[in-house]
Order: sequence, then structure tokens, then C-alpha cells
Amino acid sequence: MPLRLAVGKKHVFTDWSFVEPGYGVSWSGAPQPSMMPNGVKIVTFRPTLQPEPVVVSEKPWEDHFINGYATFFEDEGRMRLYYEAFAEYGSGDFSARLCYAESEDGIHWVRPELDILPFGDEHGAHVHKDPTAPPDERYRMVHSGNDEKGAFVAGAVSPDGIHWTPIEEPLLRWASDTQTVVFRDEACGHYKGYFRGWPQGNLWHGRRTVDHAVSDDFRSWPDPSFCMVTDANDPPGTDIYTNGVTPWPGAQDAYLAFPCFYPRTADTMETHLWVSRDGAVWHRPSREPLLGSGTPETNHFAGVVAGQGIIQTAPGEWSMLVQPKVLTHNETHYEGGWWNKGGLWRATIREDGFMAVEADGRGELWTLPFTLEGNRLELNAWTHFGGEIRVGLIVEGEDTPAGFGVEDCDGVSGNALWTSLTWRGNRDLSALRGKTVRLHWEITRGRLYAFRMAQC
Repeated sequence: MPLRLAVGKKHVFTDWSFVEPGYGVSWSGAPQPSMMPNGVKIVTFRPTLQPEPVVVSEKPWEDHFINGYATFFEDEGRMRLYYEAFAEYGSGDFSARLCYAESEDGIHWVRPELDILPFGDEHGAHVHKDPTAPPDERYRMVHSGNDEKGAFVAGAVSPDGIHWTPIEEPLLRWASDTQTVVFRDEACGHYKGYFRGWPQGNLWHGRRTVDHAVSDDFRSWPDPSFCMVTDANDPPGTDIYTNGVTPWPGAQDAYLAFPCFYPRTADTMETHLWVSRDGAVWHRPSREPLLGSGTPETNHFAGVVAGQGIIQTAPGEWSMLVQPKVLTHNETHYEGGWWNKGGLWRATIREDGFMAVEADGRGELWTLPFTLEGNRLELNAWTHFGGEIRVGLIVEGEDTPAGFGVEDCDGVSGNALWTSLTWRGNRDLSALRGKTVRLHWEITRGRLYAFRMAQC
């Protein structure tokens, strides 16, 4: 059965899963290569850490410290930000406070006067909007908790994202003492949860991991299991401290994670990139940090911790909110270690720009067969001077209508953000709608970040 690429949903290149592997020597017919990708590779790119903060300590309840545990998302034309802060130093209250800010552009944030007292210690909180939930529970929160029985994951619900009602019973008895992430996955219709693991058995003994669970009910969760762990190529004293999981915006089957690695020897924090097709099986496309530690004179000498979410801050620009760290993980616990009040900065990257298929010279690949929906093909791509990207359509089991081959494609050069492909000036693919097709991509000195089918 052919695959399906839904109209408006992007295919991004976290791996080769949608690419035909081909054969060096075909099993039948002429003994020659068959649809074998060549001259292409998948590459990763790092975001740029912007020099100025977007959120700094201004209020008494955040005077002690603003943590990197933050959630940010677009909600009906405005950006919402939920972040963790601690009260004035010396107050004797070291409870984490869930704070709120909003923005029209994701860069300039305001703190509305809410006149609401917090309901407790909301350490490691994460907020998501669930459009399928009842109106009085449209916004849902998880955070860490403790009682006489030990640690647990707590929950709360809200009709507006401002006024919260705690859920009386723990959602899960689990010591997730970092930013837990829970969201409803529209692709599969259930909730995905990502929790801290700290196993004490033979497997990764004492090393922090990222654990994963799935539930049909926000209020009830099974015990999580490993989904991100360190391996033999990591130094032995390395933990995965946070997870930062988010669905890849606009993609059909892709998830991003920005876990913070904690190398105990250096005592620093460094954000890495992990990707997944289903949210359960993850891989690390690069072993280099996405946002690493800097030199001693920088504001991120001790590393960078990422919050959860991606927001669009300009056409073609995505932003993450992160916390650069001047002081190392354990340095903050010594006298005077909290002088750095923290805050949030932006790390920016091209839309879909974390990964791409790239050809240094000339390369080509074929997709797997899929049912063509929509009537035009759009791409997000970039080429060097003299570079070009072309694509041809191959109809499975029949002759392709004339005019849609690679040789007919007008090609795209330079910076292309959701540019429609044309064949001899024609972009209308209605004649092929409903047919099983492959895309034959030719890339010369360029990068293909993503493509999608669209409807005029």
C-alpha cells in the first residue's frame, strides 16, 4: 500500500525513511543501479544564540532566579510563555513559581498583572493546550510534587491558561525532578509524556535518562521506559538532564528533542539535538552539541539549557527560548552562587533548518511511492551560487504524463521558502491527483530542508 503525505503536512529529513534505498545491481532487468540515491547526505545545523535576553528578572517573585524550564507556544495569534522563577534571595522560600508572560512577536514579552497567587511549588512545570479537552480543561499542566509517599508527577487544568485547578490525585508516581513534558499528539490521538529517569539498577546506574510513556487519559499514566540514554561513545560520567521534546511544527511524522547533557566532569550543561519519527524511538543525528558551552568571557561559559517549544518570530525564522549559564551546575549551590539571576534568550534558526538533505556537487534521490494529494508541490530549500534543485514525478505502473519529468522542471535556485515547483511554467498537478507517484529529486550545490503537497 502506498504511503500518504497529507496536504499541508511537511516531510522533513530526520532520516532516510521516505527515501528509496535502491539497488546497486537490480534483481531483474538490466544489471545496473536502480533508483539508488547518490551524492547526497543528511546534515544538521545549529541555531544562533542571540546576544540580548528577552526575559530578565523584574518582579519580586523572580528576583532570586529565572530558570531555563520554560514552555512557549503560539495560541490564537499571541505567544504564551510559562516559566519557572524563584522568590527574593533570603526570603527562606525556595519554592518554584510558575510565571506567565505573553507576546505579539515572540521577542518582546510583557507580564500582565494577574493578581493571582500560586497554588504551590510548581517545579519543572510544562503547559500544553488540548483542543480536544472539555472547555474547562482546555489547558493542562504537569509539574513535580512530593508527599509522605514520595515524589510524583502532579497535574492541573485551566479553561484559559491563567486560572488553574489542581488535580487531587498524582498523575504518576515517578521522581521526575526536572521539566516534565506532556502533550496530546494529534497524529495518533493520545498523550505522550517525557519524564526524567534515574535508574539505580545495572542499566545506566545512577545516570539520568529520558523516559517515555503513552496514555489515552491525561490523569492516568503507566510507568515510563527508556527512550533516550547515553552510550559507549559518551564519557562515562554523562547524564541526560532534561528532554525538551516537541512535535516538529507542521510535519506529518517528526519530533524534535533538545535534551540537556550534563557531563559531570566539566559540571556544564549542553543542549543536543535528537529526532524521532514516532516519539518513541529516537536517534542523535550529530554528536556535537547543538548549543554548547562557551569561552570564559561569554554569557554561556557553563552551557545552555533549552526550554520546550518552537515559535515563529519572523517569516522563515524559528526561535527557541534558552538559558545561557555563566555558573556551572554545582557552582550555583555554593555561597554567592545565585548572583546570576538567569533569564531567557532566543536561539534562532531557519524554518525547518535543523536538518536537510545536501549535495555538495550534484546528487539525486527518489522517494518511496505515495498517493498524491493536492495539486502543487512546494519546497523549503537553499542553493549556493550556480546551484539548482529540480524534481520529476514518476507514476507507478503507468506512463507519466508528458511534461512532469526532471528535464521539464524549471528548477529552483537561491533561497526558497515554500516556493511552488513548476514544469515548463505549469505548477498544476491535478492530472496526477490520486495516483501513486514517486518524486525524483536532483540537487546541485544545495540543501532541501522540506517539501509538502499543497492545494490551490
